[in-house]
Amino acid sequence: MSQADNNQVVFEGEDGNAGYASPALDLIATAFLLGLSVLVLVASWRLPVPGTWTTAPGLLPFLTAGSLAIMAVLLGISAIVRRRDGTPLWDETSRDRSEDARAIVLVVAVAVYVGALQGLAFQYYFDIGSIPMVLSAFEPVTIIALSAIIHIFWRGPLWITSLVSIGWTLTLSLVFQKVFSIPLPGGF
Repeated sequence: MSQADNNQVVFEGEDGNAGYASPALDLIATAFLLGLSVLVLVASWRLPVPGTWTTAPGLLPFLTAGSLAIMAVLLGISAIVRRRDGTPLWDETSRDRSEDARAIVLVVAVAVYVGALQGLAFQYYFDIGSIPMVLSAFEPVTIIALSAIIHIFWRGPLWITSLVSIGWTLTLSLVFQKVFSIPLPGGF
């Protein structure tokens, strides 16, 4: 965000100076994301439905993959339009090695996160009032991993990243457990 002359805050995106990636990178990303989306769409469609459609384990992955496919197509269209308008296919001058290093750190962090969900699996059953709840490895591992990832990419205070991570993780946990009746990873 930046301050305009009339003291209005203007949103510039995650990095106001980043601009677009090269059309070639966007087309590669489009192909990868479309392939991944189709794979998830097919796999989630084939999952058995134990009850009503709202409890289908493939519902959320199907919706997520569908929206990802739409965004990938829009990214591809944008890349083709920019290429037709004369943007060079590859632009090595704008490459930032520090961003490459942060991307590698992100991949490692996600791999450690997935490993921690598998290796630290537990479930603790408790009640809040008369509502039965389940605490699994998902909640603490996700809070720690999300706090670390946000802190890597945003240099804000740790207490803010921790509060955001706690809020989003608990919200996601409650929605999965109580709305969709889907168990979270990190259990047995």
